[in-house]
Amino acid sequence: MRERVTAMAEERGYRRNHLVSTIMGRVRGGRTQHFLGNIAFVHIASARQTELNPMQRQIVNAAQACAHAMGYNLSFFTLGSNGGTPNPKVLARILLARGILGVIFLQPDWNNATTGFPWEKFATIQIDYDSAKIAHHTISLDHYFTLIGALERIKSLGYKNLGLFIEHHKDARIGHKWTSAFRSFQENQGGIGAVPVLRAETISKKHFLNWYHTHRPDLIIGHMDRALLWLQESGLKSPQHIGFFNLNWNERTLPCAGLDLKPEQFSIVAVETLAAQIHRNERGLPMDPRTVMISGRWVDGPTLITP
Repeated sequence: MRERVTAMAEERGYRRNHLVSTIMGRVRGGRTQHFLGNIAFVHIASARQTELNPMQRQIVNAAQACAHAMGYNLSFFTLGSNGGTPNPKVLARILLARGILGVIFLQPDWNNATTGFPWEKFATIQIDYDSAKIAHHTISLDHYFTLIGALERIKSLGYKNLGLFIEHHKDARIGHKWTSAFRSFQENQGGIGAVPVLRAETISKKHFLNWYHTHRPDLIIGHMDRALLWLQESGLKSPQHIGFFNLNWNERTLPCAGLDLKPEQFSIVAVETLAAQIHRNERGLPMDPRTVMISGRWVDGPTLITP
C-alpha cells in the first residue's frame, strides 16, 4: 500500500516536505524543543580570498544567531579552497548526508565554482552577485544608490574634488558597482571634480601617493583605511588637509567616517527568506528570481569636516 500511494503521489507531482517530516518525527519521538531542521552557509573561495573577510564573518555569525532563534541549525562550509570542499558535487553529497534543507551561498556564480551543483535538491538563496545573469533569489547591498547618496552628502559638506581608489578584485567581485556609481555621479551630477578612479590589482603606498600627488583630491573614498597612514607619513593629516570616507566602515581599523553596510541585515533577510522557501517546500532555481536590496548607512567620523 505504501508503494502504491508513493507511486501515485509521484505521478501527480507531489514532493515530500522534509520540514514537515522533521517536525512530525520529533512529535512522534516526544521531543518538544524548538528545532525545525538543518541549513548551511557556503562561502565560495577564490585565489585572492580563500578566507572570509571581516564583513563576511559578521554575516555568518549573524546568520547563525538568526537561524538558531528561528529553530534551525546552521553549518558553515567553504567551497573551492585548499582546506575546503573540493567541488560542488562533493559538497552536495555532504549536505544531503547531514540532512541540510536549504543553503545560503556567498556569490554562487563566482568563477563558475558551483557548476554541477544539484540545485533541485535544496532551497537556496545567494548573498551578493557579480553577474547580470541572476538565477537565484538574492540579497544584495544597493551599492549604486548607497554611494550616490553618500556623494551627495559629501558634496554638501563643501568637498569639491573627490577621488576613489579600489583594488580590482574587490571591484570585479561586485560587478564594478562602486566605480560605476562614482563615475556616473562625476558625469551626471557633477561638482565633485574629475579625478580618475585609482584601480589596481594591489594598491601600494607608492602607487597611491603618486595618484594623490597627481590629482590632489580634497577627499578620498576607499576600502583601505591604511591609506590614512600613508598620507600621515607624507605630512598630511585628516581631516585638516584631506578628508577620508571608508567604503566599508564595517572593516575599519582606524577611526573614520564611512558606510555601514549593515551585514546583520543580509543575514536576517537571507535566513528568513530561506526558511520561507523550506516551509513552502520550494526546491531548485526559481522561475522568477527576486532580489532584495539593502541600503548602507552613513556613519560620521573624525576624518570629515562637518558643520
